[in-house]
Amino acid sequence: MRPRLRYDGDVVHPSGPMLKKVLIGIAALFLLVVVVLAAILATFDVNRYQPRIEQAVHDKLDRTLKFDGKLSLSVFPTIAVALPRTTLSEHGSEAPFVSLESARVSLALLPLLSGRVQAGRASLYGLRATFVKRADGTTNVDDLTGGPQPKMTAPQAPSGGAVVPAAQLELGGIELVDAQVVYRDERSHNTVTVSKLNLRTGRVAARASTPVDFSASISATEPPSNVDLSLKAIADIDQIDRAFAVRELDAHVRGRSGADQFDVALTVPKISLGPASVTAQRVKLVAAVTGGHPVRAELALEDIASAGDKLSIGKIDAQVDLESAALPQRSLKVKLDGSLSADSHAQDIAARLGAHFDETNAKARVEVHGFSAPRIAFDADVDRLNLDRYLPASATGATAGKPASAPALTPGPSPTSPLPLAGEGPGVRAADPKVDLSALKALNLSGAVRIGALQVRNLKAASVKVALSSADGHLNVAPLSASLYEGTLNGSAKVDANTNRIAADLALSGISIEPLVKDLTGRDLIAGHGGVKLDITTQGPTVGAMRHALGGSASLALRDGAIHGINIAQKLREVKSALAAGAAQTGAADEAQKTDFSELTASFSISNGVATNRDLLAKSPLLRVSGAGTIDIGAGALDYTVQAAVVETLAAQGGGDLSGLRGVTVPVHLSGPFGALSYQLDWNSLARQAITKKAGDQLKNLLQNKLKKDGQPSNPSLGDALKGLLGK
Repeated sequence: MRPRLRYDGDVVHPSGPMLKKVLIGIAALFLLVVVVLAAILATFDVNRYQPRIEQAVHDKLDRTLKFDGKLSLSVFPTIAVALPRTTLSEHGSEAPFVSLESARVSLALLPLLSGRVQAGRASLYGLRATFVKRADGTTNVDDLTGGPQPKMTAPQAPSGGAVVPAAQLELGGIELVDAQVVYRDERSHNTVTVSKLNLRTGRVAARASTPVDFSASISATEPPSNVDLSLKAIADIDQIDRAFAVRELDAHVRGRSGADQFDVALTVPKISLGPASVTAQRVKLVAAVTGGHPVRAELALEDIASAGDKLSIGKIDAQVDLESAALPQRSLKVKLDGSLSADSHAQDIAARLGAHFDETNAKARVEVHGFSAPRIAFDADVDRLNLDRYLPASATGATAGKPASAPALTPGPSPTSPLPLAGEGPGVRAADPKVDLSALKALNLSGAVRIGALQVRNLKAASVKVALSSADGHLNVAPLSASLYEGTLNGSAKVDANTNRIAADLALSGISIEPLVKDLTGRDLIAGHGGVKLDITTQGPTVGAMRHALGGSASLALRDGAIHGINIAQKLREVKSALAAGAAQTGAADEAQKTDFSELTASFSISNGVATNRDLLAKSPLLRVSGAGTIDIGAGALDYTVQAAVVETLAAQGGGDLSGLRGVTVPVHLSGPFGALSYQLDWNSLARQAITKKAGDQLKNLLQNKLKKDGQPSNPSLGDALKGLLGK
């Protein structure tokens, strides 16, 4: 019977039985091909080609390839290749370069008919590889990588406008088990080892969601450190729409560096990456360091969005807990918050930040322009800040605010004795710290800081306003103003990092000098209200060099105060017994003693770290005090002579009446290091002046009596009186 045909216009369709027979024929043909391939594979021994493969590798690469076992090859239903233990040697050597315990990969046949590449799980076990960078800069893989590769030209599309679709790739998964990679740098003598490297993924396709599990250990010899890494996540892949996302990301880094152990955890619920965008609702990082420098930090970023060249972070929330023996309070807890935006094309960053720690609340606005040479602009407000909580304790800071005990009575140091540095005891010298201003050379910034209440090195100020600008290693602080110790501070300062030079021009007005000096030095040295002016410059590589190079001028004008350390009035009450002794007295300065004044003025010229004064003048109802001498700031010592003259009786202060000493000048010599000042009163000079004054008084009385007897006026000139006394 002939098959029947059905006509549909000009097209002829086979009838049902005919189509069935055609399909059966095609299936039979395909089955025949498969049977033939199976028969070929059944009789094909791939291991016969092992020696040829090993020899070809040796001839081509001068490396030795060894298969420690039989190769495995199968075709249906998948093409699968399995390798036994395999090693590849170094170039021109039998030393192993790469080795593996086993490997397997497969490829399904039937999906190839529809243009899909569907591979099974790719597995690699026990991989070992060593990469070496020699001292001359060459590596052990130069023979494999060769020179620069020729630039590949883009494939041309077929003529006629037809587009050949790319084959869709699908992989059943990736399995990397117990791999180890070593990198050895012979120039830096550092070896980095990545061991226990494991990677497992699920199905990888054009569109798929696959779990990812990764772990590894990393160690280095310079510096000695060990790190363990682990990561788990779900990857959403969409190659068609060019989109990628990571969900349930959980990563950990644990390890040791020196004496410190650290643990870092990163969690991300979801982050999405498009062709030109990145979005994430929340990213959280927690880090902890234990050991020599304990620190714990938490950072949370929310509302992260990136489109093109722009990035924005809607909320920043962080907390840092720090423990350090260098901190006076041993620990510090800081909370941070803010937001950030950036434009990589314009090279701009803008941020608003807030900080909260102890009793301090601060907020700031920061803008950065340019990434290679950033220009920084800022504006900051701080309600209160006590820097003494965070600065290392110093000898000054340790005693600030505490009355210093008076040293034992000792004569002043001899002129040839080496003086200690400022703040030191006799015979003790501390290391001279360096002054490194190099960080200012690359700093380009401008801004202002306002602080409601500030304490630093026990000095206290309020309403502090500072404007800063820096460029090319020059830092300018102007204007600078503050309210402190019942008065005000106004001035400016300049720092030149290129020459390590510092200059300051400061004026203190209406201040109470006693609490200022006591907070600064820990000692009661002087009291009173008034003003102080400083115009100073210095330079040098160390703090000591800067003290010795100090130059400029200073002046002070105080009223209604006192100089602590000696009570001249009290000493004058003892003048009778001292005159009888006829010897000089020495003693240590005692802060409980003081000499009052109603007015005190002085000016200083400063050169090479030595301040010279020649016009000290202090006035009180009882005394007139003048002085001259030097203050060696570099050596931390004083050499000063004060001349005190009695102008009224001392009975008003509760002492004995020494009206006989009116007009007599009391010389007091102050000398020694700042930490152990001593004074010396020259009573011999006092005695000579007192005797001269008494003899003069007696002579005057004698003259007056003589003149009265001769009927002459009672107030003649001295010459006339002498003539009369001598009978001429």
